[in-house]
Amino acid sequence: MTEASFAKLPGVVKTRVGYTGGTSPNPTYGSVCAGDGHTEALRIWYDPSMVSYEDLLKMFFRDHDPTQRSKCQYKSAIWYHSEQQRAAAAAAMTSLESKFRLRLATTLDPAGAWYDAEEYHQKYIDKSMSRRSSWAAW
Repeated sequence: MTEASFAKLPGVVKTRVGYTGGTSPNPTYGSVCAGDGHTEALRIWYDPSMVSYEDLLKMFFRDHDPTQRSKCQYKSAIWYHSEQQRAAAAAAMTSLESKFRLRLATTLDPAGAWYDAEEYHQKYIDKSMSRRSSWAAW
């Protein structure tokens, strides 16, 4: 799952990489990597008249392996902002587990404190591709 994938989706207004899920204030990439309890996450602003929350969930589950248990830094997680989002995410997870007969590792928790990641993490793929293009032109 990448910021670039969601940013290209019609109806997605803005994306922002950040940290959430931990208890320490003002996490940094270094502290997250060191295991401070936060997870690197993607915050998505969208126009529900153009794209549904369910469509965002489909992309989320399509673009990564939700059965893979991993470290806190990159775990599969959904932080919801309303009971409707929680119910939709829970239904999607139940459907996937039933369809594929697999246990998802994805966690489902209420959204908490959000901290924007450092600027070099924002639009990382776009920046990375730009650097590669510069080298290719050389």
